[in-house]
Amino acid sequence: MAPITDEAGNQRRVLVVGGGPAGSTAAFWLAKAGFDVQVAELSSVAPYGQGIDVTDEAVAVVRGMGVLDTIKANTTGETGFALLDDQAREIGSLGRNPSEAKEKGISPSQEIEIMRGTLTKILVDAAKAQNVQYRYGCTVSSIDQHAGGVTVKLSDSESPEDFTAIIGADGVASQTRKLSFPASANANPFVQTDTYCAYFSMEADRQTRVPYSRLQHADKGRAIWIRPIDAEGKKVSCYFIVTSPNNAKLQDIARPGATQGERKAFLEELYHDMDGVKQEAVRGMHQSTDFYFSRIVQVALPTWHEGRCGLVGDAAYCPSPLSGQGTTLALIGGYMIAGELAANPADPAAAFEEYQRKFQGYVKEEGSIPLGGKAPAIFEPQSRLGLWILRTAFWGITRSGLPQLLENLPSFQSEGPTKKFRLPQYAFA
Repeated sequence: MAPITDEAGNQRRVLVVGGGPAGSTAAFWLAKAGFDVQVAELSSVAPYGQGIDVTDEAVAVVRGMGVLDTIKANTTGETGFALLDDQAREIGSLGRNPSEAKEKGISPSQEIEIMRGTLTKILVDAAKAQNVQYRYGCTVSSIDQHAGGVTVKLSDSESPEDFTAIIGADGVASQTRKLSFPASANANPFVQTDTYCAYFSMEADRQTRVPYSRLQHADKGRAIWIRPIDAEGKKVSCYFIVTSPNNAKLQDIARPGATQGERKAFLEELYHDMDGVKQEAVRGMHQSTDFYFSRIVQVALPTWHEGRCGLVGDAAYCPSPLSGQGTTLALIGGYMIAGELAANPADPAAAFEEYQRKFQGYVKEEGSIPLGGKAPAIFEPQSRLGLWILRTAFWGITRSGLPQLLENLPSFQSEGPTKKFRLPQYAFA
């Protein structure tokens, strides 16, 4: 297809690198505005991935894409959260268990809880309906910016291709950032945490099929969290989460070069003295084909663009799963970077700068790790005493009536949530 131009003759052809939630959202809105959009996506098969939340103004973004009802119809069905003791017996729960109220209560599980792979497919289908072209198994090897645009070499094409702008939505280790930003920006864009996480999907034991998530701690900052993927609880996602300061062995196993087999063996040994759900989790880990392990990091850049190359989502401002806001920021960011480029297609650099100016305050506020960055240390105690205090406090809270009181406050009502951020309105075609 020939590139689409605006009334002034400006070429309106954009390359989005990365076809996840951020990239597919940006692609949808760019296409809706009249751009010819190409998406270069490295992978060809999406795993289940993590369970993720769609909250705040991100709900308005997907509603505008016409996919909110589809997303709600494909949520995990997770109804709440239970904390377990050393033998996997429930200490207390938040939210709705089968024997509790019909309405979902306050809990770590959000109203829209969906697997990343499922959400991605919904967003991709919406973008394709706007004539966005996805190029799977495609990577970027060079980016050359010049006065008239950007020339890019893509792995699925023998000849370089020209674009008006590039949007990098290719995650924490963004290749777009490496190729288009100066060396100083790529020298150390990461903020390391002391938390490490492995996750994978597995079949749930028949005896433990429940519609809510279960979290069991051990000392030394260890935990296993099992969450339903489907409403029946037959398929679950499992997380090994470890918070351990200055742990050389964890740092080494998280570095590139370690095999999945080595990482699985390491985790089995690390959790060897844990009872309860450990056996189920370790068995599922060894059988899994979508196992992923890494040190949790944040990405913090002083600027989110370099000329005609702009970044969105984790590539620019990864808040880490510890904040619980990664998907929300990705969806809003995808909408806003597309909106600003649509408003100023003749000057992508100025459009990207305006996108950052309007959005960076909210990103800073919502992307921070709770409790001044101390949440992992507090909620994953190192000592048995700390673990006893955490469990006792949770037991007391769940029996105090406080969760029910909080969920009845206006700020917790789904009919009128407190607005943290006002979504800009753009004149999309």
